[in-house]
Amino acid sequence: MPRMTARKKQAMEMRAKIQNAALDLFDREGFDNVSMAEIAEASGCSVGNIYNYFRSKDELAIQLTDHVDAAYDELEAAYRQDGAATAMEKLLDFVGQSLLISSREAVLYTTFIHSMKYPQQGILKIKEQRTYFRLLRALIEACQEEGSLPGDRDPAEIRAKLVTIHRGELLEWKICEGSYDLAEDGRALAAAYLRGIGGNVPAGIAD
Repeated sequence: MPRMTARKKQAMEMRAKIQNAALDLFDREGFDNVSMAEIAEASGCSVGNIYNYFRSKDELAIQLTDHVDAAYDELEAAYRQDGAATAMEKLLDFVGQSLLISSREAVLYTTFIHSMKYPQQGILKIKEQRTYFRLLRALIEACQEEGSLPGDRDPAEIRAKLVTIHRGELLEWKICEGSYDLAEDGRALAAAYLRGIGGNVPAGIAD
């Protein structure tokens, strides 16, 4: 397996440093009140160097969640190799795993809060090119093919509801200061919804 070069690792670290500094400023000062020069100063690099990574402040905000796609790519590869689990088992596992990824990524959660403050940036909108949304739909369609979800339901509608569950669970878990099992609770809510639309969710998978 190819190893990451020192130069690429340094670039990724600088990119993350810029993003973290920007998010901190956005939250304290408000997105519209922060300049690229201030982000540069807070991250310890030049304005010119920031433009090597991001063409604008808006692009910086939009790309904040891109680095987590690698974790979803790994999950996708694992599901493809797993010939024993059913599509429904994979779907509910993904519900739990994606919640854990969101809760453990400080930048991702801060971006989530930032996106609610600035919905016009469209960071939280469903985008097919994002691995999370694409994989979630693929798992739903796989469930429909195996018969564990009704084939006459729009997979995009099912996905939208599961995304809502994900976001609501994450926010509530934060409000409760992580006092319960986020992944388990998320799977249980998703299972209840899927059963409600006629899905075949065997007892024990998410209970």
